[in-house]
Amino acid sequence: MSEKKGFASWFLGKKGSEEEPGVERLGSPLAGTVVGIEQVSDKTFADKILGDGIAVIPSEGKVFAPADGTVESLMESHHAVCLLTLGGAELLVHVGRDTVSLNGRHFAAHVKEGDKVKRGQLLLSFEREALLAEGFDLATPMVVSNGDEFSMEKVQDGQIRPGDTVITLTKKA
Repeated sequence: MSEKKGFASWFLGKKGSEEEPGVERLGSPLAGTVVGIEQVSDKTFADKILGDGIAVIPSEGKVFAPADGTVESLMESHHAVCLLTLGGAELLVHVGRDTVSLNGRHFAAHVKEGDKVKRGQLLLSFEREALLAEGFDLATPMVVSNGDEFSMEKVQDGQIRPGDTVITLTKKA
């Protein structure tokens, strides 16, 4: 029976570590185009100083939870959020380059520190067109800051919807 359940879960595309212990699939936090983290203009992210991951060039101004977890930190300017997933991954989602300088203008938070969140839940929103009009680069990195604890598989560049799996993490032994 468990073989059938395993096959059905695989066939139906079930996500999450409950089906595969030690494996966590992270969804895209935004709609847009996925690019390699090395391609972002902010060297801190491109050089993976804060961790490895992906980036999304957003097509709309909404940031969603990539996995179930807890909001560990919410920047006062609401341009970035840190999550601890149920699988133990420490994630940073950072909207744009130098957006901290706006002190929250054009950004809104829909969660607060300590909140439990579900994959796909709205975390942040931002006025995409206003930020672009002011000349901001909106490439949005999502990095795993404790990536040394996992092996990481990333999707190739291309169009993505919120929640589409962009990173698969497997806990190292």
